[in-house]
Amino acid sequence: MLRTDYISNQSLQFGLGVSKVSGQYKVLCINEGVWSDSHRVYTLGTGTWRRVKAGAASSFRFWGVPIICNDNLHWRAYDSRNRIWVVCGFDVECFSVFYLLPAGIGNGKLSVLRDCVCYSNYTRSNGEIFIWMMKEYQVNESWTIGYKMSTTDSDLSFRRLYIHVEAIKHFKDGDVLMLLDHSILVYSSNYTRTLQQVNMLNDTDAKKCYALIFNPSLLSLESFGFENVISF
Repeated sequence: MLRTDYISNQSLQFGLGVSKVSGQYKVLCINEGVWSDSHRVYTLGTGTWRRVKAGAASSFRFWGVPIICNDNLHWRAYDSRNRIWVVCGFDVECFSVFYLLPAGIGNGKLSVLRDCVCYSNYTRSNGEIFIWMMKEYQVNESWTIGYKMSTTDSDLSFRRLYIHVEAIKHFKDGDVLMLLDHSILVYSSNYTRTLQQVNMLNDTDAKKCYALIFNPSLLSLESFGFENVISF
């Protein structure tokens, strides 16, 4: 458990990763609030939490669910000190920071395609979806537009004022599966250059559900049994 003085009135974010050095699985607890000087890491099997200095990330406010790329956890974060959006990476031992995108890119969502950190966003002005890809890990200059899709010629129900885009899967033929507004699956065909809604929740009100990406676990939590976690 975590001490209540750490939680305060802020919400927490959790991510599960594995140490490249020890091979131990660890849970990272991030305080979403700004100016938090440290976060917490729990090593499975030890029963204790330890503090991790936030360093340059102490002025960050973290947003969304973390992604895993290059064996590291990544959050989208807002740097309140410099007033810019960044990607904050965590290798379960320390934080690293690199700029998110060139200036002017709108609100979007992190994901992983073709083993690259990606950032997807929708522009209302021209009705286009962009998927930016960081071709070289942690190299700011390597951000390129991997996919650009227009929704103006589509009559699908996802055409609305606000579209939250998350790229889910890239296929060998160049097709892409995306998640819009957390609940609408859309398939982009590289051959026909069209978008098609994938109806998987016909009997469910999409507004009352939230789709998540399932990643098969490499670790059975049952092997640990019940852990008596000591608060810090």
